[in-house]
Amino acid sequence: MSKKIILRSLGIFTVFIILMVFLIPGIIRKYLINHSKELIGRQMELGKLKINYFTGKILVTDFKMFEADGKEVFVSFDTLLVDSEPYRYITKDLVIEQFYLSGLNARFIQNDSIFNFDDLITFFSSSKDTLAEDSSDSGPLKFQLSNIELTRAQFSYENRKLNKVTKLNDLSFFIPYIGWDQKEKSKAGLRFAFKNEGYFESTLNFDPTGGDFEANIIVYHLYLDAFKDYVATSANINSIQGMLNSNFSIMGNINEPEKSKISGSLEVLDFLMTDRQDKKFLGTKKMEIQLKSIDQANLNYAVDSLIFNDPYVYFRMEGESNNFFEIFNISVNEDSLNQAAFPADTTASTLLAYSINNLIVRNGIFEVENYENVQIIQGELNSNFTLGGDLNEPDKSLVSGSLELLDFLMKDNEGKEFLGAKKAEVNFKTIDYSQSKYIIDSLVVSEPYVFFRMDSLTNNFFQAFNIPIEEEAESTPSSDPLYYEIGHLIVDKGKLDYADNLTGEIFNYYLSEIHMDAGTLQSTSDWVKLNAKMLLNKRGTLVAEVGFNPSNPYDIILDYTIKDFRLSDLNIYSKFYMGFPIVYGDMYYKSHTEILNNQLTSENKLIIQHAELGEKSGGLYDLPMKFALFILKDKDGVINLDIPVRGDLNDPTVSIGQIVWNTFKNLIVKVGTAPINFLAGLVSVDPNDIKSIEYSYLDTTFTSKIQKQLDKLLELEEKKDGLKIELIYFNDIEAEKNLIAVGEAGKFFLLNTGKNHESNEQEFKTFLKENTGADSLDVLAASKILVPANVIDSLSNQIGQIRKSSLEKYLYGIRETTKIRIVDFDPDSPKNIGSQPIFETKYSLSDEKLGRN
Repeated sequence: MSKKIILRSLGIFTVFIILMVFLIPGIIRKYLINHSKELIGRQMELGKLKINYFTGKILVTDFKMFEADGKEVFVSFDTLLVDSEPYRYITKDLVIEQFYLSGLNARFIQNDSIFNFDDLITFFSSSKDTLAEDSSDSGPLKFQLSNIELTRAQFSYENRKLNKVTKLNDLSFFIPYIGWDQKEKSKAGLRFAFKNEGYFESTLNFDPTGGDFEANIIVYHLYLDAFKDYVATSANINSIQGMLNSNFSIMGNINEPEKSKISGSLEVLDFLMTDRQDKKFLGTKKMEIQLKSIDQANLNYAVDSLIFNDPYVYFRMEGESNNFFEIFNISVNEDSLNQAAFPADTTASTLLAYSINNLIVRNGIFEVENYENVQIIQGELNSNFTLGGDLNEPDKSLVSGSLELLDFLMKDNEGKEFLGAKKAEVNFKTIDYSQSKYIIDSLVVSEPYVFFRMDSLTNNFFQAFNIPIEEEAESTPSSDPLYYEIGHLIVDKGKLDYADNLTGEIFNYYLSEIHMDAGTLQSTSDWVKLNAKMLLNKRGTLVAEVGFNPSNPYDIILDYTIKDFRLSDLNIYSKFYMGFPIVYGDMYYKSHTEILNNQLTSENKLIIQHAELGEKSGGLYDLPMKFALFILKDKDGVINLDIPVRGDLNDPTVSIGQIVWNTFKNLIVKVGTAPINFLAGLVSVDPNDIKSIEYSYLDTTFTSKIQKQLDKLLELEEKKDGLKIELIYFNDIEAEKNLIAVGEAGKFFLLNTGKNHESNEQEFKTFLKENTGADSLDVLAASKILVPANVIDSLSNQIGQIRKSSLEKYLYGIRETTKIRIVDFDPDSPKNIGSQPIFETKYSLSDEKLGRN
């Protein structure tokens, strides 16, 4: 009987156990659903719950957790499988053979500062506070977690204020093993997809023994336009575009995560940002960053390379602000900018080191508008720099590398191009700003262009960059002397378009094919040289060598030669200053100029060929320019001059230009007003011989000397076609008449006494008294009484006519066509007073040369 009872009881118990095995999961499922708000603060649903008591497997399908309103789904998943060994928990070992979660879908919503999971945070925070703290020492819990896997997960984030939804699709990862006190490293993987076929992928290697870890994070094809609305909350942009790829490694220890080191690469493709007017202001075809090491703990930042391919910048000045300040809402406050750029140093004792081995910009396009009085700056930039230093002392950083500008261009507010270059290349060896040390391996400028315009006291560059015209301030000596070095300086195919408005009429001059070449330029050198050559207004050439003392650049030695210079190019200056337009003419000019210790010494060789001037009209200075050029020309129409220039530049009122101008002006005046010396060289004669023909009073003899003088004048007339030669007669007639009167009275004395009046002076006086009846008169007065005035006048005119006739007879006898003219005596000329009889030569341009009929 008892045996049957026992068997029945065991049978009932077995049935009960079997029923419980099948019924308990359902009971638990219903309990969880019905009491979910009490348990987790939200309503939930479970499709199936299966428990295998023998294998320790738990399977949950079709799980849903709803929003706080119980209508929309907050979190859901398709399948959750947990394979554990529950009996191991008795020995405080948590062992999970498999954790598999598939189809996880989570939806996060933000509205201002409120999130759709705030109530859950509040619920679990309050539940934690009410839990009784277990004070019993249960010992450490060991764990072994294997095959942790997440597949096909999806997360969405909705910002309702921005009306923007961001999704992460196909998130997956797999961790093979994590265990406490394990001897081998654990490996974990995580991967999820972005929209447009991109993905995020990470792997983790972890050593629980020492806590070392190494993580690798890959982002592939992350499109930046998804972040436009978020960026627009703090920046005034209309769009942001581009695609990001990155691959980073993080190495460290979980016990000291702040000492982790980061290395890797980042790439942004087709990056573009536009402002609210949809104007492109920032972009690049490709940006690459290679991080060598980021060591935050030691404040050490090493960038192996930073490369920009085809970058573009549009910069526009707006008063005291600019488009970047406006776009990124940066206030124009110098103090705030300084604080933002250089925050207070709270780690002064820590060396904040950084280095960038290669900072490269390729095909960069930059466009700047309304900078100062500059309408536009544009060009293409390529660069490669290495930077290194301490961020606590950024001014002590060292820079080296190269920079290249292509198609550089600047325009002023009138749209006039005033600065540009086809290509500029700079190779920096070392830039050490703190030590005032600048070493440049080479500086090469290809096809540069400069438009320079003088306007009274200023120029277009001062106007473009708002540079005030102030007196030069006294410089304060620096504690660190400036050191600079340029290994090689080259300018090739340069252009300079010069203009000025100094005369009230625009003067333009064009220099092209400019080539400059210099060897090593060092501030510590005793002397450096630079060679240059260029084309002058598309015709003339200039070749120059300039040497200077770098420590005193005002010490200069300049040698230059100008050939085929077209004088008519200077017409505007010539008309304004001297009133003469230059019809034509070429110039050769060679100069050796030294400025040492502010003393100017210049030796100049000037050759002008076939120069002709037009008619004079006005002019600031009344210089005999036309006649001076005529006199200076040789028989071939060539002017050949050696012009020395001297000056003391220590005098602040004296300038080089003033010295040169005064030298030129004095030369022209000297030649124009006193051409004798220049004409004498033409016929190889003493200048005095062609200066004047002189007689003594009462003398009319045509001497051999006079003949030779007239021959030289005829030779001059022949060699200097167009030279007008005049012989102007000057004579103190009254003085000669006095001699005539005394001489004629002496003839009466000789006739009556047979004696010479000059050797018998006393008898002559007695004779005069007796014949004039005047006791008190002197010899001259008595002679004038004795000799009638009409006789004296007649004899005086006769003497003058004999002198003139003898000269004319010889001149016309030698050359009938001579145009040498003897000017009639002018009795009113002040030059007659005290003058011996003299025919003074006057040289000028003939009427034919002057264009007169």
